[in-house]
Amino acid sequence: MPLEVHEVHAGYQPGVDILQGVSVTARTRQLTTIIGANGVGKSTLLKTIIGQLRPHRGTIRWNDQDLTRVSARDLVRVGIAYIDQRHTLFPQMSVAENLEMGTWSFRGDRARARTAFARAYARSPSLAELRHKRAGVLSGGQQRLLQFERALMSDPALMLVDEPTVGLDPKRAATIYDHLRRLVDGEHRTVLMVDQNVAAGTGVADFIYVLELGTNKLEGTKAEFDARYQEIMASWLV
Repeated sequence: MPLEVHEVHAGYQPGVDILQGVSVTARTRQLTTIIGANGVGKSTLLKTIIGQLRPHRGTIRWNDQDLTRVSARDLVRVGIAYIDQRHTLFPQMSVAENLEMGTWSFRGDRARARTAFARAYARSPSLAELRHKRAGVLSGGQQRLLQFERALMSDPALMLVDEPTVGLDPKRAATIYDHLRRLVDGEHRTVLMVDQNVAAGTGVADFIYVLELGTNKLEGTKAEFDARYQEIMASWLV
């Protein structure tokens, strides 16, 4: 089932809405990218979906469940993973220990944990080679990859990704975008991400939303977006 955000209003202060009726659908087994100028509510939308903010109007549904009633700590149990734009690793812990933190929701199931580790190392062999290294000594790209793999330990069907390549150089950013695309194409996961890197973020997308001042401005497939790219970029410069 898709993630369906319908006419959501939310903000950080009473009476001040950042989101003013945003509607977004993350289609099953597709990568959906949300773009927009700074301050239009992209990250606020993700925080509202995961329960860090509560909408006072609108609905959020996933897999026939009302997410507005689900706490952020229970998202893993309903098959959702959230990757923050900040580096949220434990720097003094090893790569393997950080991955183990991703098994917390099923910590009593050793067989499942072994499968999760095997899957992570097969998908990201570089982390297997670094598994005894402290996370804090990894490069920015390696740390970001480790964040993704830690989130994937619970085998989520839906991944919510906030600014996946912030602070990374183009080469390392390309690796992360390739990783996301493989999660959709090879593992049939559903990905909803917000991104400031318009060219790269939309380049790997199946469907794209453009937000403007907390509302929907444009939406469409990648082909439809590409046809209007210059028009969209010009509107942000006005």
